Amino acid sequence: MRSKLAPVALTFLLAVASDLHADNRLRIEQTGTDNIATAEQTGVLHEALIRQNGTGNTGSVYQFAESNLATLVQIGSDNEASVYQGPESHFGTASVYQQGTGNRAKVEQTWYANELQTSSVGDRNYISATQQGFAQAEAYQIGNDNSVTLTQDGLYHGTQTAVYQVGDENLASIDQGDAGRISLAQNGNLNSAQIAQNTLFGEVTFNQVGDSNLLAVEQSGRGNEFRGSSVGNDNSVELVQWFDGNRASIVQNGDGNLADVRQLAEYNEARVSQMGSANQAFIMQSAAGMNAVIQQSGTGNVATVNQR
Repeated sequence: MRSKLAPVALTFLLAVASDLHADNRLRIEQTGTDNIATAEQTGVLHEALIRQNGTGNTGSVYQFAESNLATLVQIGSDNEASVYQGPESHFGTASVYQQGTGNRAKVEQTWYANELQTSSVGDRNYISATQQGFAQAEAYQIGNDNSVTLTQDGLYHGTQTAVYQVGDENLASIDQGDAGRISLAQNGNLNSAQIAQNTLFGEVTFNQVGDSNLLAVEQSGRGNEFRGSSVGNDNSVELVQWFDGNRASIVQNGDGNLADVRQLAEYNEARVSQMGSANQAFIMQSAAGMNAVIQQSGTGNVATVNQR
């Protein structure tokens, strides 16, 4: 998915950025009808570019304090994008690319050294990103009516998030605390992912391939890790990991499978593999150092593990 989008957006944005220089320089280019651009910069060493080609596009950049860089490119009609960096923002950078009709992007970066790359190709896509501290994020969309909402707080150790959406009406909502890493890929339609990672040095890596798959993740504590995938339609994954050092892996291949894993103590490990349709797996581990494995192949199987 990433290689499909890079020639369209990233190469173009880098080429645009290379034309810019320091010393609070700003450039606005508009081609078409009824486009609106607004820019405001105060402080030192800001750089900003707004480039709009089409009809009825709206772009705005607000940068305050230190050396910010914002690059905003919109091609099509009725697109809207805004980048806000401050207060007391220092080395924040942002690049937004939108191509199509009715896309929306909203970026807010505050203190200290944030980085962001977003790209939407299609119609009515939405990206909202709020970053503070040492946060890094990238969000890429190809299709229509996709939505990404992410909040990052990398105050001390930094955070990293990457979201890739290919298809229509996919939804991703991410709330990330300090020192975390998240990678989410959605390829299909009507997939939904909600990730809340309020943990130090936590990691989530998950792929959704198909239609109407659901992912819900909650992690708190330190050093928790989750990896997995849903391939098929109407699969559901729910994961809760509290305290420190938990590990979980969930792999689904088929339709209508359900996996529910809850690890409510430290240093537990859970693995679920579902191959087939309408299988259900439940794991509850509420004591330290537990290990559970469920493997299901076929249709309509139900397994429950409860360790205390």
